[in-house]
Amino acid sequence: MYERCLFCRSPFPENDLFPHFPRSRRIAYDPQRGRLWAVCGKCFRWSLAPIENRDGALYELEKAARDRGVPVARTENVALLHVERVLLIRIGKAELPETVWWRYGSELRKRKMNFESRASRVTAATFGAIQYVAEALGFADPDVPVDWSDTPMTDILRWRRFGWAAWHGRETCPYCNSTLRALRYDLSWWSYPILGEDGRIGLGVPCPRCDPWTPDHIYHLTGPRAENALRRVLAYQNIMGANEHLLRDATDRIEYAGSAGAFASDAVEKRQCLWKLGTPSTVALEIALSETVEQRMVDLELGAVEYIWRQEEELARIIDEELTPRELVERHLSRLPIRLGRRRIPKVLVDHV
Repeated sequence: MYERCLFCRSPFPENDLFPHFPRSRRIAYDPQRGRLWAVCGKCFRWSLAPIENRDGALYELEKAARDRGVPVARTENVALLHVERVLLIRIGKAELPETVWWRYGSELRKRKMNFESRASRVTAATFGAIQYVAEALGFADPDVPVDWSDTPMTDILRWRRFGWAAWHGRETCPYCNSTLRALRYDLSWWSYPILGEDGRIGLGVPCPRCDPWTPDHIYHLTGPRAENALRRVLAYQNIMGANEHLLRDATDRIEYAGSAGAFASDAVEKRQCLWKLGTPSTVALEIALSETVEQRMVDLELGAVEYIWRQEEELARIIDEELTPRELVERHLSRLPIRLGRRRIPKVLVDHV
């Protein structure tokens, strides 16, 4: 096993997880062809492991990927998985369960613990007392929406964390030409998830001058800013987090839809406001949107990984003597037609090779 990158000579860090492959925290492998690479964290080049060092390591990597691997992204040929602090790049089709959205379970449970903590209650009580006295004296901030008769602590904590508006801009109602300049969090319960022309999920905000109770006359907020606004609105509504039962209910709904993207599309087709969707569906929608945004970002990196893999696979075939010199010459001639003067290289030279 190499201790340094074959290209930039940077040392591979130890991973302490795979006794047969103890170096590198980025490992690429192909269980079908028996290939194994150590990926350099500095130059990102792939160093092909010697044949005699592959069998035991391939078994360990495949077992870890199936038992402990957390999928990050996947294409038809490449899958990225995390096994603790090691990133595995698995080449080939793999029937691994889609558990991407489980990554958000810890965040929702942590949010619930923070909401129920003593520090949050003391903070809410302190600011609540200040706001109550300010209202009595006429100096209260009108942008602090506190319902003293229902859930004042929740309202205060929401305002402290998110402010009062999820979106600022200018959007014109297509029916009455009124202008929406901001989307208030306390009125965001009545907004609708919609699908924009760019394929992103956006927000439909009911127009108060037309008909605020139906999704017919709405402001159409679309694009990246609207998608981010919807994610902030969902985080605002789900500030109390989720327990194990609610989290399981939300993930079951995503699994029933088939994928995170399919669940988001179903939520758009229902044409229901966020309040009518209910807490389990809004938690599931927050998970689905977060997964969709992260997947879009990871796909950019994954495309580059797959391109590098194709180059390294060709080099591995040469090293393992699976690609003949004739195939190599034909492949390079098909990519870069070389000319001698005005004539191409004669086919007889290729046949001679």
